[in-house]
Amino acid sequence: MNSIFKERTIQKALLIGAVLLLCFILFELKYFVSGLLGSIVLYVVCRKTFLKWIETYRWPKEVSIWVMLFVIVVCFGVPIWLILELLIPRINEIAQHPQKIIENFEPVITYFQTNEFIQRFDFSINQEQILAIVNRVLGYIPSTLNWVGQFFANIFVALFILYFLLSSNRELEKELKDFLPFSPRAKAYFIKENKALIRSNAYGVPILAFSQGLIAALGFYLFDVPQPIFWGLLTAIASVVPVVGTMVIWIPVAIYQIATGDLQGGLFLALYCFIFVGGIDNVLRFTLLKTMADIHPLITVFGVLLGLQLFGAMGLVFGPWLLSIPFILFKVYRLQKQEPDFLNEPTPPNRVEPIEAPSVEASEELQP
Repeated sequence: MNSIFKERTIQKALLIGAVLLLCFILFELKYFVSGLLGSIVLYVVCRKTFLKWIETYRWPKEVSIWVMLFVIVVCFGVPIWLILELLIPRINEIAQHPQKIIENFEPVITYFQTNEFIQRFDFSINQEQILAIVNRVLGYIPSTLNWVGQFFANIFVALFILYFLLSSNRELEKELKDFLPFSPRAKAYFIKENKALIRSNAYGVPILAFSQGLIAALGFYLFDVPQPIFWGLLTAIASVVPVVGTMVIWIPVAIYQIATGDLQGGLFLALYCFIFVGGIDNVLRFTLLKTMADIHPLITVFGVLLGLQLFGAMGLVFGPWLLSIPFILFKVYRLQKQEPDFLNEPTPPNRVEPIEAPSVEASEELQP
């Protein structure tokens, strides 16, 4: 009994020491943490396809790795290039000529100052307020450009780490499973839930952004909004904003339509965006994304806020995942209590311990 107690104490001390050392290393290398997490996300997303290439189609591993890295670069690089190609000229134009924004919003100012219904709420807006808002937005542009540079640096780090993860994928997976101090059933649940959360967020963010941006751009085109592709792109980017989301784009655009004399177009645009742009978010979250991982909306909202604060744009995927880990560990703890002490159960003398066949759930985690 004393030997079992001492063995447990040593195991817990080693585990706590390893976790503390890992936290210290991550703190010292915090600039590369986003790249490390990004490599994990990319590995989970591309794992099944990669294993099919090398185990079913018998492609050489080195060739498969480089093809996978090329595909990832194309999938990331082309959309980012298109976004920067459309946004940077507009950003430069606004930064060089902010007075044009004031001139474009002159009808809006006049509309708010002369509308009797709005005046009942004692609401007013003038050129100085518009200019202050424009200057505040322009103040974020340098930090946004820095974020773009940091984003590409983290992508490079993620691809660098991903190369080594793919090079020894089966060995690393076996070591990870052996390292987890859980019963086979708890291990299978822990790995399955984390994979589902990572995939749900990795697929969910771009799917939602693309869907809402595409539907919004179609609406802007139908209701004669100038540069509908540009505003649709901004709507797609705004889809990641917690709570308000795409409303930060289409509400001002609808107000501008109304203020410039197109009352019917502005009202129908607002109704269209409210029903279709906002509705596609709910449809996808409760159908496609819910089948990947059942994430509570509060975890999504606060996870995105946490992720953006800690990791920037990559936190859109990491935030909800990290916030969900305590709940996963709590479920693992409950599963563990239902299992025998598989780590410290003494083996009777003169008896060879039989090899336990892996459960169906555990074996599935090792399959492509």
